[in-house]
Parts: sequence; structure tokens; C-alpha cells
Amino acid sequence: MTEYFPVLAAILFVVVAFIYASNKGVVSLLASGLSIGIGVALILAGFRYLPGLAKTYLDIDLTWQFSLGLSACVGGLVFLVLRFIFAFAFKQMFNADSPLHALADGTAGGILSLFPSFVAVFLFFTCVRAAGTVQELNYVDSLTQPGIEQMGGKIPSPPPSILWRNAVESLPFLAPLLDQTDPFSHRRARNAAALALIARSVDLNRFLAQHPDTAALLEAEEWKLLAADPEVEKAIAGRDRVALVTAPAVQGAAAEYPEPRDLERLILLPALKEFGQSLVPVAEPEAESF
Repeated sequence: MTEYFPVLAAILFVVVAFIYASNKGVVSLLASGLSIGIGVALILAGFRYLPGLAKTYLDIDLTWQFSLGLSACVGGLVFLVLRFIFAFAFKQMFNADSPLHALADGTAGGILSLFPSFVAVFLFFTCVRAAGTVQELNYVDSLTQPGIEQMGGKIPSPPPSILWRNAVESLPFLAPLLDQTDPFSHRRARNAAALALIARSVDLNRFLAQHPDTAALLEAEEWKLLAADPEVEKAIAGRDRVALVTAPAVQGAAAEYPEPRDLERLILLPALKEFGQSLVPVAEPEAESF
């Protein structure tokens, strides 16, 4: 059940927010939730579209760090401004003389609190997905390193953030929804990036080419070609997981793969664990006795 920690935390947050709004009023939660929602939308949109717009209209190549930083500054400023505006507007809307005052607290207020709660949960799940994707790519990369066969019996367990991300995505309809809003953890793109990493390793690639979960996908030669792309090579060498997933070659390979549903539904973690368990521990040399 530990892999469902983010889901349980989200449920607890929704319940606490419901109780708070029922007793203290929903105005501040509504103002904060709506402001956060707009701010996060601006950040995600900027991260996704700014590089393309800059290249198309200004012929400038923007790094993901600059795009995310600029988007975060704009989104944060918009949040601060809108927070004051919405707080004032909702106070007027739900004041004691308003016909909507009955919705400001009690059960009605608790129900209204579901909207800002879902905005906060959406942001939380997006962060969980991003962390899980970074850690999964780090874990895959560690298994592709030369000499990994000598680590038999010593390979550490995968980071829990991967399990948390997979648990979040197991919720009905949630993964496709987050794919539409989260350009970094889009399932097809991140799996294409992981397969490009795997293609660089003889041992891991050979093992996964025989595994039922990954055999069909690894039959394609495009992952080796993808790993040889200059931008992909640079991102791998620099251990820049965001640059790797958002590289044009990776995005293109993910979009053009003939069986997109297979790539989208791929869950690498079980096969990666089996690879680690398949490595035979290297026997320690016996000490000579005199």
C-alpha cells in the first residue's frame, strides 16, 4: 500500500479542505484555488510552447530552464495579482447580504471547496509524475552503465517515486488527462526516452528484448537511431532528463511510433526489477590461508 501514499495524501487533503470550508468558510480556498489554477496553466503552457514560439518567430533556441523560469515568474506574478482580486470578489459575492451567503460555509461551502481541492491535487499529482519520471530515467541509466553485471545482488531498490507515479496513473482516466497537460511526463515521450537509454546497453537491451512486456517494442531499430541523435546524446551525457524527454527527436519518435497504445501503456519497472534480480552475484575471492 505504500505506493498509494500520494493517493491517500490527496484524499486526506480533500477531506481536510472540506471540513475547513464547512467551518471557516470557502472564500479563501476558492480565491487561492482559482488563482493557483490559472498560474499553473500559464507555467505549463509556457514550458510547452515557449521554445517553439521563440524558434518560429524569433529564430531563438530557448533552453527548458529558461522557458520554465520565465513561465514560473509570469505564473507566480499572475497568481499574486489574481489572489487579491478573487479574494475581494468572492467576499462581495458571499457577504452576509448576498443571496449566495448560504453557500459560503456549511455543507454547501464544503462542496464548493472541492474545486480548489481538485486544483491542488492536480498540481500535486503533476509533481509526483515529474519526480517519478526523473527517477525512472535515472534508474534506467544506472542499469545501462558498463560493468553492471558485476553488481549482481547489490543493485538498490528503485526509488519509491516511481511506484508513486505508477499508482497515481493507475487511477481511472487520470493518466490520459495528465498527458494532455504535462509535456514532460507524457507517457509515450518518457517511454521513448527510456527505450533510447536502454538501446545503449548490450546487457539490458538483450534481457528486455526477451521480456514479454518489452520484447515487441525493442524489436524496433528506431530506438538505437534515436539514441544516436545529437541532442539526445547531449542530454544523456549531461544527465538532463527534462532535455532528454523534450528533445524534438524523442517527441517525434513518440508521436510517430506505429503502435502508440503499446508505447503509452508500457510500464518498465517490473522488467527492470527482473533484470536486476537476474544478475548473478560475483563471488568474493577466498582468502588464502597460511
